[in-house]
Amino acid sequence: MDIVSSWNEWDPLREVVVGSARGAADTGYEPALSPYFAPGSQGRLYRGGPVPAAVIADAERQLDHFADVLVRRGITVRRPDPVDQCIPVKTPDWEVAGGHATACPRDILLVVGNEIIEAPMAQRARYFEFRAYRSLLADYFRHGARWTAAPKPLMRDKLYIEKETGDQEPFDFTSGPLLAESEPVFDAACFTRCGRDIFWQPDLVSNQTGADWLGRHLGPGFRIHRMEFAEPTPTHIDTTLVPVRPGLVLVNPVRPCTNGGMQLFKDNGWRVVQAPASVRTGRSPARDVSNWISMNILMLDENTVVVEQAETPMIELMRSLGCEVVTCPFDRVYPFGGGFHCCTADIRREGTLRSYFPALDAKSGGLD
Repeated sequence: MDIVSSWNEWDPLREVVVGSARGAADTGYEPALSPYFAPGSQGRLYRGGPVPAAVIADAERQLDHFADVLVRRGITVRRPDPVDQCIPVKTPDWEVAGGHATACPRDILLVVGNEIIEAPMAQRARYFEFRAYRSLLADYFRHGARWTAAPKPLMRDKLYIEKETGDQEPFDFTSGPLLAESEPVFDAACFTRCGRDIFWQPDLVSNQTGADWLGRHLGPGFRIHRMEFAEPTPTHIDTTLVPVRPGLVLVNPVRPCTNGGMQLFKDNGWRVVQAPASVRTGRSPARDVSNWISMNILMLDENTVVVEQAETPMIELMRSLGCEVVTCPFDRVYPFGGGFHCCTADIRREGTLRSYFPALDAKSGGLD
């Protein structure tokens, strides 16, 4: 068996990277964050700083507990190296006062089969986030995995499209993207894997050039599908479109698909189920996690799921769909950017590469 092997979001999980809050920094303003702060606002003056030690400790306790739950289920858990994010970063094109965190390996590591791809993320504060994972990736490489780093973006100012917004006027992604197409950029969490079909959402941290790079890199054996949703500040797809198992996908009822992409699921016999909002709706900081963080679940296999312990509506829904639900506390991790899916990166799942959309196979004559 390959030491790295994962083709989708639901095959039995055997090895995973769980993130860490250690060394985290509170990210300062940069062009990638412009949708959250109107021109002239105080938020644009903030240059970042360390996260209080007590906040880090609370989050790390929940991450450690989550990792222990997985280990008790026979899943191998790896953790990133501690990295001090409160160090200024400077390139010939820009500088920031510090980094971000290593709580969300899903954002930077995209595993497709036996290959780990380091994503070319669009936020300057996350430029060196890969450093926390390099010893892990080197170890996987020594044991036979494929290891690719996508082209590191320059992140010059021209990558970011400034929009004129008033103090009370929200950013509207539907009026045009934040990112130009000057170079490929994406977070790995902008993509969700369904075997030969990979779905992605253009958002504040990914562009079409990034999706094109991934499609060409993976080759003709994969189909990359662009999914557009009605959302003013989209970031990542895992609180909008969440595959549970073959033939079953959760969707966000307040973010309808606007480009007809969901028809593909219906044409191939998938059941489309609306997910419930988080019980914390209205209380989560908009730039940390979505009010739909309830959807950020982790499938351990087709019938076992990890859900945050307070998300009773999601727990009840997943049980009604035939899943054993494993609950964990995770609310103290949310300020670091994500839930169970964000804070993990699948390394090894049982299973092989398959197509789950037979109508596409019939239309194209199959994939090699």
